[in-house]
Formats: sequence, C-alpha cells, structure tokens
Amino acid sequence: MSASGRLPGQKPAAPRSSARRILFALLRLGVGAGLLAYLAESGFIRLRDLDRLLAAWPLTLLALALIFLHIGLISWRLSLLFPPQGLHLSYPAAVKLNLVELFFDNFLPGAAGGTVAKLFYATRENEGRRAEVATVVLFDRLIGIFSLILLPLLFAPFFFKLVWSVHVLKVLLFTYSAICLCLLAIFFVALFSRVSGDRLAGAIRFRPLRRLATRALLAIVAYRGRRATLLFALALSLLANLAIIGVISVGVLVVHPASLAWRLCLIVPIGQVVNSLPTTPGGLGVGEVAFHALFRLSALRGGAEAMLCWRIWGILVSGLGMLIYLRGMGRSVVQAPGPPAVDPQGGESQPSARAND
Repeated sequence: MSASGRLPGQKPAAPRSSARRILFALLRLGVGAGLLAYLAESGFIRLRDLDRLLAAWPLTLLALALIFLHIGLISWRLSLLFPPQGLHLSYPAAVKLNLVELFFDNFLPGAAGGTVAKLFYATRENEGRRAEVATVVLFDRLIGIFSLILLPLLFAPFFFKLVWSVHVLKVLLFTYSAICLCLLAIFFVALFSRVSGDRLAGAIRFRPLRRLATRALLAIVAYRGRRATLLFALALSLLANLAIIGVISVGVLVVHPASLAWRLCLIVPIGQVVNSLPTTPGGLGVGEVAFHALFRLSALRGGAEAMLCWRIWGILVSGLGMLIYLRGMGRSVVQAPGPPAVDPQGGESQPSARAND
C-alpha cells in the first residue's frame, strides 16, 4: 500500500470522496469502540480475564492451530472453484490470498477491506479474465456465508428444547431458513436458467456493465454439471466454520471454563453471522454484544470475552498476512494448462470471456 493508503495500482480518489470514506470508517470504528466501552463499563466484559491468555499458552497454541485449519480449508475451497473457468489457483497462492485478506480485515478496517484486497490480488495480471476471476472470488465468499447460515440450522434439531424455549433463537433460525432458501433459489436460477440470466443481463442499459454481467453469469453457468465440486466446496466450508466454533470454545475454556457446553455449536455460528454484518469494522463491538446476549439467553457466560480472545488470536495470525503483503504478491490466478475450458452449452470457452475488460 502506498503512503496515501491505496492498494497498488489503485487510482487516486477525489479528495471529497476520500474524506467521506475516511469519516464513515472512523464513525463505524467509533461505534464499535463505544460498544466495547459500554460492555466494559457495565461489567459484561472483564478485561482482566484476558490476562489468562498468557498463562494458558497451550490453549492459545490450540486456538492458533484451529485458525490455521480454518484458513487451510477455505483456501482449498477457493482453489477448487477455478478449474471450471479454465483457470488455476495453486493451494499455496490461495493460502496467501486468505492471509492477506485477514490482515486487511484486522488492520485496515473500513479502508480497502479484506475482500477488496483479495479481489485486487486475485485479478492482478489477468486482463481479459478479470470478470471471471472476480466472480469466482465472490462466489467463494457466498458459499462461505451460506454455510455459516446453514450450520445453526443443522444443529438446531439437537437443541430443540433450547430453541423452543428462547423466542429470539426461534426468530433468528426462522430468518436464517428464509435466507438459505432465497440464496438457493438465486443460485439455481443463475446456474440452470440461462434464459433468466440473459434477461437479467439484458435489463442492464449500460453496455460495459451489461457485458461484465453476462460474463459473470456465464462463469456461474460453468459450474453446471460440477455438482460434486460444489458439494465438496460446501463441505469444506462447513468444516472451516466448525473450526471457528472450536476457536471460540477454546476462548470460553480460557475465560470461563464452566460455560463450555455442546450448545456452543448452535449459538457460535449465529453470533458469527451477526459479527459478519457490515456495521462496524470487522464487526468490532457488534460481535461482542451479540455473543454476550446469545450466551446469556443460553444460560452461559463469557461470550464477549471469548469473542475478544478470537480477535486477539486472529490478529496474531494476520501478522503472517502482513509479511506476505510487505514482501509483495505476484500473479495468483493463471491460465490452467491443457485444453480450453468447455462451455456448459457446448463448444470451447466463451469468446466473451476472452474480451478485454
């Protein structure tokens, strides 16, 4: 990143627009810090409990191992999604992309953002295929969000009494069910209804944007007939989110061991969904409030402190992303060796995918 705070190759923004973004980022950061201060002032967060992280260093090592497992699984998922596009992302390159994304999420919230940084480095030196590369990265992100929403629904039957007795949990799970159904409907329309995709792209009046939308839809259609790949990607995503449940559970074991319980499998992914909402940078403050409330509803304690443990461990791991970023990243996504990718409608790769961006 340059001294002006831009990603390499990024065009300078207009001063007024840049000032608005900085002000909005500071406002979001202030909201998150205010929520943390409120939790600490109210006694809901006992910062002295975090001192136990130093004494419980074996548990810290376990948490770090689980975070690396999470990164390893989502990197495997990302690398799996490129071959149908006739592209290749090696596993080490996928790990680097995710570590850099983690660094940007933790240290530069509200500025470029982890997802934007990941898109930048993934599409780098891929003139003519940027729309397809960006579609894969965003599709990978969508699979991750879908699995995170799906996970509490899978665990809900095992905690039926708890869900039935807590009205908030019933409302949240009903909402998550509706979101999952909507995402599935959108996915199947985009994947299997070529006519609907053409109409959607044709409804865009701005021609360059319509061309990019068409190429993005064709990139989604490339997964037609790749059900095994998609199901495996979803399975990897579920396992990765299970690793995050493990990290939060280790945090609970550090700050409040008596609250370690199986129902964490239900409430942790619910809290992570709330933490993922773009309200404050990285969900700072919002995630702690959500975990505190969910833990109390489930007759547990230490939710906010466990969330802070997760943030601290994540910052430690993101130090590797900082080193990768400072060292510099070359081209991550390359053209796959071998014959051209096959268009799901028949024939070779779509000519439009070869056009310049």
